[in-house]
Amino acid sequence: AMVGTLTYAQRRNVVPDPLVPVLLRGAARQNRADMAFLVETVDAVVRARRSPGGGRGAGDGDLLDRMLETAHPESGERLSAENVRRQVITFLVAGHETTSGALSFALHYLARYPDLAARARAEVDRVWGDAARPGYEQVAKLRYVRRVLDEALRLWPTAPAFSREAREDTVLGGVHPMRRGAWALVLTSMLHRDPEVWGADAERFDPDRFDAAAVRGRAPHTFKPFGTGARACIGRQFALHEATLVLGLLLRRYELTPEPGYRLRVVERLTLMPDGLRLRVRRRASAGTDAPRTPSSAPSSPSSPPSGCPVTGAGE
Repeated sequence: AMVGTLTYAQRRNVVPDPLVPVLLRGAARQNRADMAFLVETVDAVVRARRSPGGGRGAGDGDLLDRMLETAHPESGERLSAENVRRQVITFLVAGHETTSGALSFALHYLARYPDLAARARAEVDRVWGDAARPGYEQVAKLRYVRRVLDEALRLWPTAPAFSREAREDTVLGGVHPMRRGAWALVLTSMLHRDPEVWGADAERFDPDRFDAAAVRGRAPHTFKPFGTGARACIGRQFALHEATLVLGLLLRRYELTPEPGYRLRVVERLTLMPDGLRLRVRRRASAGTDAPRTPSSAPSSPSSPPSGCPVTGAGE
């Protein structure tokens, strides 16, 4: 239902208003059904959480508990049921494809470069030790794992572009005249592969591009996987912490190898993601008992343009 509503919204953006009732009549009917399903699903979760014993309170619970139980410190006002519903749907829509896409790209590259995977895994083992459930601070200490994610987001930012409107007549970059109100679209993948910024090997996967010294030596505004400005992704820190935790747990439990014959293909839906990505996973000898004991092929994100530079279609 969620994918259906997103697909409808994208189609709706390109169909002129007078033609919507004619061209999208069936799609609009399905969209209403999809929206109703989303609303009822979320409302059922909220009802269950509000039931006796269903929540743990704002202090100890999760994000939903906090939204339901936390009052404004001055007015005492709480979020309305409709507001909570919309927030939950926003988390679902904005958080599922983006984080899973970034993780899928990171896993693809770690499977292809076992030396980098070993380096990241060694950091996880050193920082987390025997902790059954790593705490917040332990996740934040996985600096190389975070660099792996940043490099995956550099090559394949899940948000493919962002735009800017000229506030006044100007000349962009000293070359391109723009009148007030004109728009420029920044293709994030091309920004992140500019050889003048990232070097002649900009197409190569190298997490060390994000060590502290390299970041300090780079011009600002050259790495924008979460957009930029006041409307940049509000969930950036949440997503990065979540992705670092998940990637650390996967490295801790599994060895990764590529599926023979798989070639990275990338599709743009709402976000960029690998198409039909498959990896082979093997449980590590020191991992927990919740991981599979035999090699398997594990499908990842769904959804086909060629890999490499999004414009040239260079393969990887």
